Amino acid sequence: MNRRGLRRSPKEGAGRRDGGAMGCRLACHKRREPSLRLVMVSLVLGSIAGCMVAPPSNAEWEIDVGFDGSYRTGSWTPLVVGGGDDSPAMVWVEDPDGELVGYPPAEEPHGTPPDADGTGAGASTRFRVRFGRPSGRVMLEGKDSGAGLVPRQLPPPLESTERVLLVVGELPSAERAVRLLQQEDDARMRVATVSRPSRLGPSALDLDGADAIIVCGTSLAETTPAAVRAVAAIDAWVRRGGRLVFLAGGSTATQGCRTGVAAAWLPGRAGRAGSVAKMVPLRRSAAVETYSKAGRPLDRGALVGLEVPLLEDPASLDGSIEAWEGSSPGDLPLVVRRAHGFGTVTWIGLDLDQAPFRTWQGTDSLLVELLGGRTEKAGRAGEVSRQTLDLGGQLRMAVDRFDGVRAVPFEIIAALAILYIACLYPLEWWVVSRGGQPRLAWLTLPAVVAAFASLAWWSADRWKGSEWHAHRADVVDVDGAGSLARGTSYLGIWSPVNATFDVGAGAESSLVGAPAQGAVSWFGASGRGIGAVDSPTAHPSLATRPYRTDAAVDRLEGVPVAASSSRLFEAEWMAPMTGPVVDSTLRRDAQGTLGGVLESRLPFALEQCALFSAGWYYDVGTLVPGGRFDPDEGKGPRTLAAALTRSATLFDRTQTERWRLEETDVDRILEIAGFHLAAGGEAYTSLEAGRLERIDLSPILPIDRAVLVGRGPVTTHWRWGGEVDGRGRAAVEAATTGSTALWRIVIPLEKTPVEKRSP
Repeated sequence: MNRRGLRRSPKEGAGRRDGGAMGCRLACHKRREPSLRLVMVSLVLGSIAGCMVAPPSNAEWEIDVGFDGSYRTGSWTPLVVGGGDDSPAMVWVEDPDGELVGYPPAEEPHGTPPDADGTGAGASTRFRVRFGRPSGRVMLEGKDSGAGLVPRQLPPPLESTERVLLVVGELPSAERAVRLLQQEDDARMRVATVSRPSRLGPSALDLDGADAIIVCGTSLAETTPAAVRAVAAIDAWVRRGGRLVFLAGGSTATQGCRTGVAAAWLPGRAGRAGSVAKMVPLRRSAAVETYSKAGRPLDRGALVGLEVPLLEDPASLDGSIEAWEGSSPGDLPLVVRRAHGFGTVTWIGLDLDQAPFRTWQGTDSLLVELLGGRTEKAGRAGEVSRQTLDLGGQLRMAVDRFDGVRAVPFEIIAALAILYIACLYPLEWWVVSRGGQPRLAWLTLPAVVAAFASLAWWSADRWKGSEWHAHRADVVDVDGAGSLARGTSYLGIWSPVNATFDVGAGAESSLVGAPAQGAVSWFGASGRGIGAVDSPTAHPSLATRPYRTDAAVDRLEGVPVAASSSRLFEAEWMAPMTGPVVDSTLRRDAQGTLGGVLESRLPFALEQCALFSAGWYYDVGTLVPGGRFDPDEGKGPRTLAAALTRSATLFDRTQTERWRLEETDVDRILEIAGFHLAAGGEAYTSLEAGRLERIDLSPILPIDRAVLVGRGPVTTHWRWGGEVDGRGRAAVEAATTGSTALWRIVIPLEKTPVEKRSP
């Protein structure tokens, strides 16, 4: 517009040199240039001012992520968006390849709970996302698709290798306790504190970023609907394999502790919620001081008026009584550790967030013992290198291997490159100059390029193949006490062509009922390696196209895959069992070995069976439907650690099979990951468990539980759809349904009567 004006203006102002300011500017070229700059600056300033006066409504969106701002890459993370004129329709975050993944609002949208002063916090929309990059970049999409994406920058997340301790309530001792658990390389847990349960999400996936949770019984006095849903989410998280510490002494009198879901955290009989008979005074503190290994005793005056709960039928409690007051554990249990689903609950009958324990120095070491205590590092533990590789990353590499798909040998690539360079200059120059026809280059050059392109295509097809491939790893866990099943599946697919498909997963077996909420997502490695979730640079992807998940997060839609590349996914579901899978009269005797009989009620045979209990390993063999196993028969048990590490005794010397970091046997990796601590943990593998820590059943072995392990049919069914040719879909479905899974059945042991010792 300005250029057209400049061409017309001389004619319009030629006869009026003494006119206004406009005529003067148009008559002089030297003065015309500053005028243009002034106009452009005015336009820019005007646009900025316009944006400041009338900002878009989407800029008013406020984001609450994780546990009051604390979140971790690679884990499912709650993200609550509030404010603005309307709620966003989609949240986009990056996966480890840097591709955007869209997450619609979760299935349980609800308003943010009221603040403590009773004022409402406004309507909000809840999302569940997984951050595959440490940048923390979030793209919000409004309901008006033409408005585009609104970028938002979040605070930096915690790295995926960091461990998180979530505290529900006010517990200052937690920060000091994690310092005592600090490892030699200064690695320690991060503490995230949430004052009220209502500030947590209503799903177990919202707690995926926590490795352990401490719940103060005083915080359960809040009984709002949001708080009740949050407590139910914590319970579901524990049943999935979480670790909960429940601090409930005098606070057990509150309604939140006596009724509802939290009552199941009180010790009771196997499969039943606990209850409190009455409150009794705590006359001596020696048991607490001994258990906590405190350096300073508790003030005797602090016990005045202090009461602790006396549980119903304490002699028949399910679990291990670790601290008690009296002459026997059944007199007055103070600390009870028990299995809850596939996780553990450690209850202590003291409110450590209240006086006198709030100021006692021994509370720090007491929390350390409740969290599992300090682990002694030995063997290869000093070789542990965090932020590089863990067992989850090793399993990912094993799943990302496909029969018939090999990398083109480097020798072939180097030979083709050298031959191509030789043909481009010496050979082509000789042919053209020899014949004296430079025009021949217009024919020889395309011929050379086409020939070597064909050789490269043939080499890739020769080693990588032209067929679809799939590789999977599956674990099926069954809780005999709670009649609950958990399925965990990891899937890798190899595509010979460019394709876009939908993928979902769910339980498909007559043994399980309708599954509860599951989750399907990308399978990423922890740490800072290439393609890992903490890598500062995204792994270059050949299929740069966004895709999305559905509201139930059990299906991915529009996932792109490039030719001659792979995609990896993970899925997890929980479902109730339709009937018992075993009949057991197993019990543990005074020596720690098992007695009784185990009978299978499964409709199929379990191959390569073994029975784990405490520190013992029983070889079962094949357990057919209706088959029985008696631990007293056969050659007897062997040490569990020796069986897992495949140790052998030769000439009075024990030889242990060293763990191979290049191990690609999926069954072997799952065997060690499923009982990592029992095998020696980092001292044996020199690797942390990573995300596979949630399938480790080692913590429940000493707590009145035995685990039957064997190979059986898969129960996780992967569903396919989208732009995948029929031949490819048939090949992938055949590969994903013809595998076997690692079955692990958790069996409660019958309680041995406790004989009261004489004073």
